[in-house]
Amino acid sequence: MINKNTSHLAGEFLVAGELSRRGYPVSITMGNTKSVDIYADTKEGIIKVDAKGGRGKGNWPIAKSAVNQDVYYIFVYLQNTDDKPPEYYITSGKEIISKKLIKTWKTRQGITYSDLNRGGYREGWGKLPPP
Repeated sequence: MINKNTSHLAGEFLVAGELSRRGYPVSITMGNTKSVDIYADTKEGIIKVDAKGGRGKGNWPIAKSAVNQDVYYIFVYLQNTDDKPPEYYITSGKEIISKKLIKTWKTRQGITYSDLNRGGYREGWGKLPPP
């Protein structure tokens, strides 16, 4: 099981690796207070990617005020067992805003696994510009 304190790092590295595997030259940013995790080179120019790793089928914390319409968001469900590969859910900040994907609970905000899974975001790599 991935430690809850390192699941965000696992998500960032998995997304960077998957983008690289798909032909995107990538650069990972480091630090705790960054708004972009990965820069990827595409035929249309550099894109910004925010990777969110999660261990359970609950939700990924993200505040409405933190969403940038010019950033792609890749949510990674890391799974709870070693024998299953991670699941990737891809969307843009523009889509998060227009489809009102962020839910508000008592003290926090986030995007639910069920909304992304039902909404056709799983393995949505075609939403990204080609490498």
